[in-house]
Amino acid sequence: MTAGPGAPAAAVRPRLLRSLASAVLMDGNGDAELLRETRGALEEWGGVYAQLIRLTGPWRLSLFDGTATATLSACRSGGAPAGDRWRSEHRFGRLSISQEIAPVERPAGAVRRLVLSLDSGPPLPVVVTSTFVPYLLPTMVEGIRPVSFRASIAPDGLAVRQHGFGLVYRSDVEPTRLTMNAASWLGGRRAGPISEIGVDHDLVVPAGGSCELRCAIVGGLERELDRATSDLAALLADPELPLAAAERNEAEWLAGTPTVRFAEAPELERAYANARAALRRLYVAPGDSLTGLVAGYPWYSAIWCRDLAWMLPAVVWLGDSDWAARSIDSVLRFQARAELPLLGGAPGELPMQISPGPVFLYGTSDTSLYFPALIDQIVRHTGDRSLAGRWAEAMGRIIDWGTARADPATGLLRNGGEAERISVATGDLARVRYGIDSPDTTIWDSADRRDHAIDIQVLWIEALRAAADLALEAGRPADGAGWRTRAETLAGRVAAVYDWPAEQYLYDSLRDGAPVAQLRPNALIALRAGLLPAERGRAVVARASQDDLLAAWGMRTLSTRDPSYRPDAYHEGQVWTIATAWLAEGAFRVGDAARGHEALSRIAARFEAEDGDANECYRGDRAEPFNSCFLLGLSVAPFLTALFEGLWGLRVDARVPRLEVRPTFPAGWHSASIDGLRLGSGTVALRYADGSVTVTWSGPGPLQVVGPTAERAVAAGEAGRLDVTPGSPGPGRRASS
Repeated sequence: MTAGPGAPAAAVRPRLLRSLASAVLMDGNGDAELLRETRGALEEWGGVYAQLIRLTGPWRLSLFDGTATATLSACRSGGAPAGDRWRSEHRFGRLSISQEIAPVERPAGAVRRLVLSLDSGPPLPVVVTSTFVPYLLPTMVEGIRPVSFRASIAPDGLAVRQHGFGLVYRSDVEPTRLTMNAASWLGGRRAGPISEIGVDHDLVVPAGGSCELRCAIVGGLERELDRATSDLAALLADPELPLAAAERNEAEWLAGTPTVRFAEAPELERAYANARAALRRLYVAPGDSLTGLVAGYPWYSAIWCRDLAWMLPAVVWLGDSDWAARSIDSVLRFQARAELPLLGGAPGELPMQISPGPVFLYGTSDTSLYFPALIDQIVRHTGDRSLAGRWAEAMGRIIDWGTARADPATGLLRNGGEAERISVATGDLARVRYGIDSPDTTIWDSADRRDHAIDIQVLWIEALRAAADLALEAGRPADGAGWRTRAETLAGRVAAVYDWPAEQYLYDSLRDGAPVAQLRPNALIALRAGLLPAERGRAVVARASQDDLLAAWGMRTLSTRDPSYRPDAYHEGQVWTIATAWLAEGAFRVGDAARGHEALSRIAARFEAEDGDANECYRGDRAEPFNSCFLLGLSVAPFLTALFEGLWGLRVDARVPRLEVRPTFPAGWHSASIDGLRLGSGTVALRYADGSVTVTWSGPGPLQVVGPTAERAVAAGEAGRLDVTPGSPGPGRRASS
């Protein structure tokens, strides 16, 4: 189904049900189907996903009572999500129908339970038809579906396979008829195009009683299909057991995260709760010893390592450093050790995407640069010095990779041409089509920001600083001083050569030695790294807050005054929530409490309008999602990080242990609090009241608490009070220690 350019999305509320290894996407009308606007057209994204593989397109149930047929969607009378389950009620003739759909982790996939009841009258024969569209492909490139499949029937279920991926359909009621491509299928084996598979189940609903049908679709990697099949019987016999266990795990995770209170800003409290829950919904452990977070739903349901890098700081602040460390381990496993032209990889580079199989692809200009600072952050939060040694070699290879990309004369990192090099390398392979035409691969990868985008320089500075900070513990003390010198030399150069006095801002890039006069929010990242003095930084924040860049619903990727601006262009004018978080973080960094709070409040308003989800992006001319995932990690995690690091001005080092508290609260705020903040093997509670913070510390040992103008030691099990000055600039997430 398609629609013309600019057509509105289907008027449905996307519903995401997920486990750590699977997901179900639906619209809440009763079936696993979801029409979603994608690049100006309506596309079907509903179905079952497992091990980061899209097992199916729509999975629908219909009923025939001898005289009429109805789909579950057509006869729905009510329904609501219950955690990661969907429960709905339906009415069809004399029948009352209750349905539950839920994803399951092992075997990875989804289970459905259908209960059919009669209040009165004679018994009623009913045919329940289960139809699904096989897909069997990782969702890494939008809209691609295989053409040919292999299907077979065995005593343990109906199996479909496709080039290393597979699924099994099984039910607790034996099928009575099968169809393939809407024609009768007698079973056996079948190879070729498959548009849809149908399975009929004949039931008899007793008078005044009920009957039940349970069915499941599971799968992912074909090599694990036998194990998934062996687990199916237990799942269908008692689906409640794994579902209840998963819900207990979710509750335990939530109980281990901090509680945040803002008496004068209840909208931020609600936004924190929404963002925390949304981030958890992106957790994934799909198999092949991979751990991470899905980039987003529906079409970025894989581990995108750049997106992961933006999410892990928030994961750490929420107290889940173990998940963050395991995620870093997963990414570093695929660090390139040699040139990989077909995948776009260079020695030391980290992949852009990873998925079981393995499926991975390199070729970005920024992904690798995030990870030294992430390593530094996790060492600081956990106090575990051994982590620096564990990742030392990988971090050194990242620095070597960056050094190879740096201009020897200026030290500026080059970006651009990565995808073009992949195209050249695969030019003689007629069957390889990557579908990547972007001239550049910064975070705004559909915009041409060559040769030296400002955010790439900031990330390089932060990577060098982090590597220098960890050099001693990583066993490379001789390298630390050199990395530090390079970082600070480059920091000074960036502050000078990107200066744009006419706009009181920073140029977006340098090309052929000349500045590119485009106004983008990426320049705000320089404030986080402390590259500008406070007064200069405040001018940058003020310029970014003008209405050509800042809309009422967030930051545009390009000024409306630019000739290239288009309100529906992905990175040439649309509004991105992550960029709004950059504004908040930059404002707090330079002590502009009012603008920082306003930016966070704009994000909070979007979360509330979307019932807890967080869209990827919006049109630049109105607050309407366009070409947008309905849930994206880049939209929730930076908001959480800005709360802890920007608004509260927190920085930790559990090796000491030490906690910096430099809040940037708006005028008129009288109280705020955080409970259950993890710092190494202890926890911290913070109470702000009218210019002072009381810190309660669980230990072990004394905690050194540092404020804007004073510091004090707080003994284990005790509380200490420290005066703070609202509006003092925070320390910046990755500034040097």
